Amino acid sequence: MHASFSRFDDALIERVFQPLADTITKRIGIDRLRVAGCCLDAASVAWIMSQAGALTGAVTQFQPGITLLRIALLLLGLVALTSLRTLFRRVGARNGVNPLRVAMLPHRGIALARLAARLPAATGFDGMADLAMLVFAACALYLGACASRPPVHRNARIPLPLAGEAR
Repeated sequence: MHASFSRFDDALIERVFQPLADTITKRIGIDRLRVAGCCLDAASVAWIMSQAGALTGAVTQFQPGITLLRIALLLLGLVALTSLRTLFRRVGARNGVNPLRVAMLPHRGIALARLAARLPAATGFDGMADLAMLVFAACALYLGACASRPPVHRNARIPLPLAGEAR
């Protein structure tokens, strides 16, 4: 099972998210980790919106235990998304092998499994907001796993041989 998901994960990275990250970087000028950060911001907003209805209901019905549990759940989700953003910043724009590609494989698997499980049951505003949070979080995980391209040296000059010189 692990090997088949790893092949599927590699295919998603190489055929979907790496070209997407390269296109965004080329056309807009934003690197892959900033785009992943924007996806995490969108996931945070969607998480807040998905929890707002239940939290409001618990507050208006004066259920202090459930209200505290809902607030803790909301904060736990925001802390998880924020810590992922911090991890992306620490990795930075390294050239070469991206350590997040291998290290975040289980996280991407869980995100895709939760997304697939949540897809049929996404009804109403809260369900759609939760689905949006999962989509943005999965996109952030995949964009963070893409390899950064080496910088282009635009001022590098290649000396051309003069007439009569050996090549």
